[in-house]
Amino acid sequence: MYYTKDTAWVSPYRKLCHQPMQNRIRVLRTERQWSQAQLAERLGVSRQTINALEVGKYDPSLPLALKIAQLFGTPIEAIFSPEEGTMFAQQSPFNFPNLPDASLFYRFTPRAVKVIKLAQKEARRLGHHFVGTEQILLGLIEEGTGVAAQVLKAAGIHFRPTRIEVEKIIGRGNRITSIGMPFTPRAKLLLICAAESASELGHFYIDTENLLLGLLRGNKQNRLEGQVEGVAVVVLKQLGVDLELLEQQVLQVAPRGADLGIAAQIESQINSAKQAASLVESTDNSTTDFASAEISARFCGLLFAWIEPRQLGRVIGDRTEFHLPDGEVLTPRIAFVAANRLKRVPRIYPELAPDMFVEIKSAFDQLPRLQEKVQQAIALGVKVGLLIDPDGQTVTMYRPDGAVTTLRDRDVLTVPELLSGWELPVSNLWSPMF
Repeated sequence: MYYTKDTAWVSPYRKLCHQPMQNRIRVLRTERQWSQAQLAERLGVSRQTINALEVGKYDPSLPLALKIAQLFGTPIEAIFSPEEGTMFAQQSPFNFPNLPDASLFYRFTPRAVKVIKLAQKEARRLGHHFVGTEQILLGLIEEGTGVAAQVLKAAGIHFRPTRIEVEKIIGRGNRITSIGMPFTPRAKLLLICAAESASELGHFYIDTENLLLGLLRGNKQNRLEGQVEGVAVVVLKQLGVDLELLEQQVLQVAPRGADLGIAAQIESQINSAKQAASLVESTDNSTTDFASAEISARFCGLLFAWIEPRQLGRVIGDRTEFHLPDGEVLTPRIAFVAANRLKRVPRIYPELAPDMFVEIKSAFDQLPRLQEKVQQAIALGVKVGLLIDPDGQTVTMYRPDGAVTTLRDRDVLTVPELLSGWELPVSNLWSPMF
């Protein structure tokens, strides 16, 4: 779930979404004579979630917003007004200060989001303060699952050789980087061309194939204007790629809008929503890295080994959703629920707040957002919140009375209010050296 910039802390005072946003989902639903339960079934969520959206309890996550737009055959911006205080008012999910069009990012699929994050990571790795076409090319390859990655792989393009060629050309920067790295002019043109290609293919969304087409078509436009070729194109040519053939291969395998069943008729829209569900995966902190994944497994194992023999409760991982009665949804990285609160295991999701809410910062996460997420969980009934930061090698504890405690390597983590007698040295969380 996304949290608005006004929830920096106090839940009782959090801003509700403005009326235009609340009414549009309800209006579109009633036009089709659907109940909240029927809409919930089509979107794969609970009725409480639909009610919470309609009354402005919270903004939908990006994947859910995309599914709603696909279902109604309507652009996101026509359903959700970009009012101050909603997630749609933010500049972009990536803190890039010079986007060609901020609304483009809310059309990105989870795969396209991951590509941009990987591009940002590559820029930082080489100490550059910008994201260019070469970083986006590396992101397309490293993402690995999208149409672009498959086409590039078939053309003999692999990550390591491409990265080496990129580094030969651009070298290493001065290591002075910022959170909000701007796009280069060529990268901005790539994004504009990607959006145009999506429209040509009949898509509302922008996926990896559109980014690759944007790279190739942006290069064509640069050549027509008499400009030299960008680094990404130079690298592709050095690796033996025929650019015209590559574009044709992308177009051959890229899905068309008609393939998704998006049409004016309501029945077609219902079918398209089912297909969109497989297309739009959850981006609510879904991107992780090796270190945070290992810490997650280690923490779960250590906690489970102590809780299970004593039958104290349940340890849940894999970002299970916890649906609260008021429509709020919590998705912790790891959670603990006491045995007396959850005697039977629900088949889908529990309708309660977990007792302990654990987040682990990955290389792609922004620490302030995770801090807000844990604090929001405390406000919704969680008794103990933990934020594990592998970068700082700290564990920060949050409690309902407002107390915040940060533990470091020589400290021992204890949660006496939930797990009397359990102790975990903080140093045991970090990856061992073999």
